[in-house]
Amino acid sequence: MTVRAVVRRGVRLGVTIGAWPAGIVGTLCLVAAFVFLSGGHDGTAWKLTAAGACAVLGSMAVGVALGTATGLALALAPRGLLARPPLRGLLAALTAGLPVAALCVAALTGDGYTLASYPPSIHFLTWSGTLTIALVAAARSGDIAGCRAHH
Repeated sequence: MTVRAVVRRGVRLGVTIGAWPAGIVGTLCLVAAFVFLSGGHDGTAWKLTAAGACAVLGSMAVGVALGTATGLALALAPRGLLARPPLRGLLAALTAGLPVAALCVAALTGDGYTLASYPPSIHFLTWSGTLTIALVAAARSGDIAGCRAHH
């Protein structure tokens, strides 16, 4: 097992992590752009298309960065830690989840706002997305690290 192979498997996880929100946001922006285009609002339609493209590219970039970091953390972790699934999963979850949590807090608290400034629905979406990313990374940590279960 080489570092390169583990990082490559981490990148594949990152592509999956980035593809889901990219697909959802991209589709929503394209549908909204079509609605505005059919209503004669060409400028708004093009702005929505550009915003959708930026969101898709940004989501994929964040996903690949998270996957790369998770793969690298697992590749450099001691073998004793990798042999214990709960510890391996915790390492993967923290590596993938903490940057997303920090990014969410930074985005929500910018411009003088506090976390209390937002409705519960924003917090639910933000933290459920972060938790989902962390849990997926933890669940896939054995595959990424190359630890196969022997049955």
